Amino acid sequence: MDEQNVHQFWGISPALDLGSLLPRSDGEDGAADLPVDQPIRILQVAPYDARHTLTTICRASRHPLLERQQQPVTLYVWEDCPEGLARHLLLLSLLLDGGLLGRERGQLLLELHGNAMLRQRAAEALDEKARQLESLVVSLGSGSPPAPDLGDPRGLGALAAMLDLSMLKFQERDLLVEALQKWRSNVAYDMVKAWDARARKWYGDRYDFRRNMVDWDYHMRLQPAGTPGVSDPSAGSIIHFHHFRHWRAHGVAHELRDASYNHPNRSLLSTAYGRTREFKDRTGRDVGRSVSAWGFWGDTLNGPYHCFGTLAEEPAFYKISNKQFTRTAVDIAEHNLEALLHELRTGSRLTLGEGAEAHRARVARGPTSLEDLAGQGREGEGQGTEGHAERQPEALEEQRPDRSEQQGGSAPSGEAGVEAAQSASSCPSGAAEVAGAGAQQEESPGAVPTYSSGGRAQVAKSVAAAAAAAAAAAPSPASTSPLPAEPPGAGEAGTDQADASAPSPPSAAAASSATGGRGAVPVHGDAAVQRMAAEEAALRAAEAAQDGAARRRAARFRLVLLTGDLAKGVTGRAKFAGAFSALTLGHRHAHLLGPEGGLLKAAAPGAAIVAENARHVLQLTREQADLFVTKMDEMAAAAGWERLAERPAGVTEASQVYRRPAAGPAGGA
Repeated sequence: MDEQNVHQFWGISPALDLGSLLPRSDGEDGAADLPVDQPIRILQVAPYDARHTLTTICRASRHPLLERQQQPVTLYVWEDCPEGLARHLLLLSLLLDGGLLGRERGQLLLELHGNAMLRQRAAEALDEKARQLESLVVSLGSGSPPAPDLGDPRGLGALAAMLDLSMLKFQERDLLVEALQKWRSNVAYDMVKAWDARARKWYGDRYDFRRNMVDWDYHMRLQPAGTPGVSDPSAGSIIHFHHFRHWRAHGVAHELRDASYNHPNRSLLSTAYGRTREFKDRTGRDVGRSVSAWGFWGDTLNGPYHCFGTLAEEPAFYKISNKQFTRTAVDIAEHNLEALLHELRTGSRLTLGEGAEAHRARVARGPTSLEDLAGQGREGEGQGTEGHAERQPEALEEQRPDRSEQQGGSAPSGEAGVEAAQSASSCPSGAAEVAGAGAQQEESPGAVPTYSSGGRAQVAKSVAAAAAAAAAAAPSPASTSPLPAEPPGAGEAGTDQADASAPSPPSAAAASSATGGRGAVPVHGDAAVQRMAAEEAALRAAEAAQDGAARRRAARFRLVLLTGDLAKGVTGRAKFAGAFSALTLGHRHAHLLGPEGGLLKAAAPGAAIVAENARHVLQLTREQADLFVTKMDEMAAAAGWERLAERPAGVTEASQVYRRPAAGPAGGA
């Protein structure tokens, strides 16, 4: 095992909807006969990230029991280091941040979750979130928490209503704040050097042949493990070899933008504690001074793809052509985050229409670009890169900042801009040239003016005034009469904002010269600008309403953070005996399944626990992984757990499921 992998920052099993583990009655309505006035508590022991929390909150509308619950559903999260709790808050705050577009929100979450290197936009978002979370934790820990404000578009009000730090000691709260402070961009750290040092330590004399070692781990360890949801084991893993190799070499798992990943992901940095080996005592043990080292102590062998990228509800993602998957784990991960966000905001599932193609992630420029993937014969004829603009070999080597970074790190003002960029990147070469010419024409001084707002938060505050002004000022589409006069004082705020942010219309001569004499371009006046402002205001108002609904759904949960001694905090306390309706356990803490762990005593009668096994631990052979499962079964049986013959829906072969008997020994006391 990797001795320098002190802390784990992502799991090796897919995200789980913990609501599906709750006990149900035998009636037609699974939750109708269950009491709704009793609190529901769920304990996550070392989940290593927030994937279970995000999935449970987003899919709460699927479970009538959670919908009818009169008291908040409490999620207890225990991690062995405060940095793990800080990352839990980071990912949850990104999910609730209504100031970011939905697609950008999912991409930032994936990058901060599993990338060791970030692009500039993601690094700026991490710095901003670190300051916001630090202020929130300090205010909650000082005894004067801010008033919960579910109308805050950044989601901090909803997060303040959810968060509970009462079970953290003052020292642990200070460590949590210190971890957040080290995420700021002014804290220097060379992640490239740290990643290379970890690789040299692991490979040793085989460092110069590390590409061969990565090839062995993929084809001899990862591929035989298969893909959840695919019955044919010969299909192998849906994690593409280029993605896996690029992550093992550089730490970039999700290359989702045409940008340079040259900023360290400081959320993966933590403090490791130990003792120096200066001398030996009389028994021969190495003893010395207590020391601590801050740096990168995460996993460099097992990638983060299993969390969101290997299990999908849509079977279209598992389509196989030429004995290989036509989609990759990156495609599934981006779709899953988009589906979770859609379900949280609307309360309904995101499904593909009949005959619709499965989602494909945005084309990258680096070694994980679509051209490299298709070059390995991943897709059959007609599904390759015919629909993508060809790039020169030297263009694949360079990585240019994306357009949002060239504009000072600001994201596009609407989903339409993102969709247009995607369509431009996936169109044929001729169409790409036309699209590029059109983009240059729009950016020229004589182009048709467009409306851009000052941001989603500003528009949300004045959306009522802007909508009223636009409705009164916009003419009928079939009418050519001039704009009717506006009542005095009506919608002055919205009109002033639109006029101030919109450029003045160009002259007819300038518009004609911009088209190269091919025809006159109709000049848009104030009516067109106001109509565009009204359309954008209506769109942003709808998005703001969906984000508000998402924050209200999330506020029905409570998040209790724990670290330190688990027995003193939870499992050994009488108040938590039989209190938890469902439990999860990480693979690095599987020893807590035994009687000494005390988890059985904390579980309610009939409660299930989902424990990760070592199926996807690449350091172990298949025989060693099977022995790991056998040992888990022995410890669980000794404590009094019963192994379920069939796994619940959503639980893959990467986890074992046990249940406490409805009537039996408490065990583990």
